[in-house]
Amino acid sequence: MKKLLRILAWVIGVAVLLLVIAAVVVPLVVDPNDYKDELARAVEKHTGRKLTMEGDLELSVFPWLAVEIGPTRLANAPGFSDRPFAAVKQVSIRLKLLPLLRRQVEMDTVVLDGLRLSLETRADGTNNWADLTATQGAQTEPAAREPGGAGGPALAGLAIGGVAISDAAVVYDDKQTNAHYSVGGLDLRLGAIAPGATVPVSASMQLDVAEPAVKGPLKLTGQVTLSDNSERLTLAGVQLDTDLKGDGLPGGALDAQVNFDAVFDLQNGTLEAPELVAQLPDLKLRAAISAKQLFTQPAINADLRAEPFSPHKLLQGLGVALPPSADATVLDQADASLKLAAGADSVQISDLRVKLDDSNLSGSLGVSRFAKPVVRFKLKLDAIDADRYLPPPAEEPAAPVTPTAAAAAGAELFPVETLRNLDVDGTLSVERLKISRLTSRDIVLKLNGKGGQLRLHPAQAKLYGGRYEGNLGLDVRGAQPKISLDEKLIDVHMGPLLKDYQGEDTLTGKTRAHIALTTSGQTTEALKKHLNGNLDFGFTDGAVKGFNLAALIRRAAAQIKGQPAPAEDGPNQTDFSEMTGTATIADGVISNRDLLAKSPLLRVQGEGKADLIGETLDYLLTAKVVGSLEGQGGKGLDEVKGIAIPVGISGSFAKPKFQVRLDKVLKETAGKEIKQKLEKKLEKKFGDQFKGLFQ
Repeated sequence: MKKLLRILAWVIGVAVLLLVIAAVVVPLVVDPNDYKDELARAVEKHTGRKLTMEGDLELSVFPWLAVEIGPTRLANAPGFSDRPFAAVKQVSIRLKLLPLLRRQVEMDTVVLDGLRLSLETRADGTNNWADLTATQGAQTEPAAREPGGAGGPALAGLAIGGVAISDAAVVYDDKQTNAHYSVGGLDLRLGAIAPGATVPVSASMQLDVAEPAVKGPLKLTGQVTLSDNSERLTLAGVQLDTDLKGDGLPGGALDAQVNFDAVFDLQNGTLEAPELVAQLPDLKLRAAISAKQLFTQPAINADLRAEPFSPHKLLQGLGVALPPSADATVLDQADASLKLAAGADSVQISDLRVKLDDSNLSGSLGVSRFAKPVVRFKLKLDAIDADRYLPPPAEEPAAPVTPTAAAAAGAELFPVETLRNLDVDGTLSVERLKISRLTSRDIVLKLNGKGGQLRLHPAQAKLYGGRYEGNLGLDVRGAQPKISLDEKLIDVHMGPLLKDYQGEDTLTGKTRAHIALTTSGQTTEALKKHLNGNLDFGFTDGAVKGFNLAALIRRAAAQIKGQPAPAEDGPNQTDFSEMTGTATIADGVISNRDLLAKSPLLRVQGEGKADLIGETLDYLLTAKVVGSLEGQGGKGLDEVKGIAIPVGISGSFAKPKFQVRLDKVLKETAGKEIKQKLEKKLEKKFGDQFKGLFQ
């Protein structure tokens, strides 16, 4: 036994001696630089690219098998720029020799200094790295096979003392999209890498993007742990700091910090990040993220939350100039939360909750098939005063905006191509809405559309004691968008509606109206010009304010008689118990021939036209006094009782002109009276001989 032990000791001693001799002799007798040309030829044979090694190769054997490479360049692919595809100042790799005998790889810190990598894409879409990927993919074999396989035994362990990359730079030029990105000053430090070991990591770089313009430093710190079986990567205490500037950022700057922990399963392609925190100026975002099938069909789920913040301060800090609003206190408080489920071609948002000032929005929203979007949504808003967020009212009140005018005003904004590819179905409900000083409740808007045809139906709301019902359509399949409207007002009280809208109730009464219109075009003028349809309306127990028809008749009669205008002590309005009418619209011109208004005093009929393009009026009212004018705040005028009195309305929509044409009526009345008196005298003197002479 002792003899055997002595033999083993001699063998081990001889082996160690041989290794020591090899470590000393091999570097002396073997010059790795003798193989530089052969190595360059091998690289060019397999890649088609020239490898240039300007510096010397240095080799050592014991106790480290080490290779150090000086300045080296790998040429670009044919047809690309003259820049090298890759260049490096120095590479140093060292492995312990003895552990290799136990199928264990123990490496010292891998040093890579001065790396320059140039990635390029031509206008035709080809890039300068595809050939390398194809070559590598064709020749790469598994590094370790299962026992019994053809590839030899697997490694028993792998340990890397660290990675040190310094002064690296990566440039990406994309001629197909005219994009340019560059990362410079890249420094990366990794501690000792080994299965089960926790490795500190730090990285910093200078980002430079041409379009949109973004520049600035990025810094990353944290810890990385690779599981014993090398299948799970754990990131802990990761912190990313940015201080970016450029026109491509909101407000021209982004100073942010992101912190997170994450577990990445390399075998199953899953990711778990239970808490990610992003801190921006005046805003903190929190997220819990999980992902599956990252290498095949990514599926990401996340809970996102924005802690209470001030949108006004946030936007102000980002340098975003906000337009003036009627209420300077809006955009002061907000918070939000939602659940997100995203795939390669879809995004689904559920449990949505957004609070902005005094308004709360909730519901769900989904978008799939991004190339031709399929949109589904169900949203509910409790209450909002939109006027608070709109610009302050102009000094001069604007003309009332009808639904037709509103649709026409927005026609220029129709994104025709987007709408043609859109598949949408959703509902928005609003408990209470105030806009343009009008208040409505229980609003329901159901939107659906596909293949370039969109429909808003039902569109309904309660307002001013009555209700609104609408059916609006948009067809963008043809050369010009086509709009259709079918809208109803039922039992709406016009007085308070107009009082809220324009500050005065120029028309009162309970309203019934139905309007059916069609038009086409992409400009406001075109929509007016092509407007066609019909409408009918009815008012009960109301008045037209600012227009006293009885007073106009009295003044006109007094003027013809050469008398002073009578004093008016009643309200400046024309009362009616009922007013009805219908109209047709042809190429932007409204024609009405059957206006009828009734009151205890008057019966009014009307006919004429209103030109929506020129915004002018040409209308004639015919009023007949059937009662006493004293009931309208003035003295009686019996001589016109029962006579049809024409009232002309002309001028513009903004400044209409009224003219009572009473002179002709009075002349005709006076002539009739003279004829009647003369006929009576002739009858008295000559009997029935001249009866009916003046008829």
